This record gives sequence, structure tokens and C-alpha cells, in this order.
Amino acid sequence: MAKNRFFGKYYKFISPDGNTFALIQSHSNEGDMLQLITKDGAHLIDDPHSLVIEGNEAKIHIEQEDIKMVGEIVLGELHPLSHKVMGPFTYLPMECRHEIYSMSHGLSGSLTINGTKKSFDGGLGYIEGDSGTNFPKKYVWYNSVLEGATVTLAIATIPLLGFIHFVGLLCFIKTKDKEYRFCTYNGGKPIKIDEQEIVIKKGRYRLSITIPHLGGHDLKAPIKGDMVRYIKENINVPTSYKLTYKDEVLLENEDPLSSLEFMW
Repeated sequence: MAKNRFFGKYYKFISPDGNTFALIQSHSNEGDMLQLITKDGAHLIDDPHSLVIEGNEAKIHIEQEDIKMVGEIVLGELHPLSHKVMGPFTYLPMECRHEIYSMSHGLSGSLTINGTKKSFDGGLGYIEGDSGTNFPKKYVWYNSVLEGATVTLAIATIPLLGFIHFVGLLCFIKTKDKEYRFCTYNGGKPIKIDEQEIVIKKGRYRLSITIPHLGGHDLKAPIKGDMVRYIKENINVPTSYKLTYKDEVLLENEDPLSSLEFMW
């Protein structure tokens, strides 16, 4: 990989009984890195190869003083989006490029976490990735994965060509039979961003996300390919959201295990 660049892949795991965590594999100027975030905290894993993905199997072997997590989880059929996440921006120079590998997929298998065996049979997963030089200076990232519906959203300040700055939006909603896309490149725009509510719209479509609290745990993020910035992520925020078209409610859910990074 070229100097001053990074690549990261984010794997989210949710068990049927609400045990949720994410593993973030990254490569940067500092080499390989693995971070773990649970509802209780974030951990920099001593051995970055403690997560091995072979085919559809995630083999996890983390044994260190602050966390022990050992086992195997099988990923079911992945469900990517129908088109490229970044649309026409795919072909422009960007400080951070986003990709979604699976909006949702089933899980099976089990992990022993700090001495207690946890089943992930019937669970849900999500996979995304980022690459470039920096994370955006200001951004919001939100993810909710439920049976039958996934919402993932990113709003960020975007520098382009060295002299243009704008607020960019990427938001995707995938149900069993529909896919909704709110993006800067197709007319989507944020109309409210604060610590209690995020509202975006596209034409007569509107998505509102209600956030009861922020909080979060420290994760490392890149600046010019060096993992020296600290961001905060909460992986169990009890949010709710509503998708409407005109006055019709198309989708409405509550999710006790939403993920949120609010760096705005």
C-alpha cells in the first residue's frame, strides 16, 4: 500500500439475545491493526491477526488481559447494494472512500467471551470498509441492522480538488424487497444534524433518526495514513427511525443496538 494511506474493514456481529460487537481490521503506515468494540469498551488487540476471515468463516482468537474472545462465526449470504456506494464520486480524488460489502447477512456459530459461551446462531452481521488518507474532519456515521431492514448513513465534510468543500451525504436503506438511496449525487441532503436527531430528505422522501444519547468508546482513526486520531463509537445506542414518502410511513423501527459515531 502507498505511504500515507489506509485501508480498513468493519465487521459487525449481533447475536439474537443482543450481544453485539465489531472488529475493525486496518492497514496504514503503522502496519496491520485490529480493534474491537463492545458495549462495554474498545480494545486495541495485541495480535492484529487474531481475526482471520477464510471464505465465509470468521475465526476469532483474542486472549489478552482486558478481553478474551475465542470461537468461529459463519457468515451467511452477503447482501451488498445494487450499485456502487459513491456513485460518480467513485471516479474523483477523495480523502476517504467508502464501500459496503454487506448490508446484512445471517450468522451462526459461537464465541466464548471472557469465559462465557455465547451463541450467534440466528444472528445478524454487517460489513463495510474505508480507504484513503484521512477520515473526514467532521462526520456522523450511523448503522442499524434489524431482521428485514438495514439503515446505514454517513454525513461528512468533504474536501475536493484542494479548494472545494461541501457536506456530503451517503445513506442506504435496504429491506427484503426494496432499496432506498439518499445521496448527494442523487439529490439527497441533510436538513438537521444535532445530538438528538438527524433528518435527511430526497424529494418527498424523508428519513428521521432519533438519538437519546451519544457516549461512546475511543477508537483509532487515520490522519495522513497514521492511526493517531481518536474517534468515539457507541455500538448499542437505542435509536428509532422513520422513513416517509409524503405523509405515508414506509418504514418505522426501534433498534436498541444501533451503532453511532458522532464527530460533528
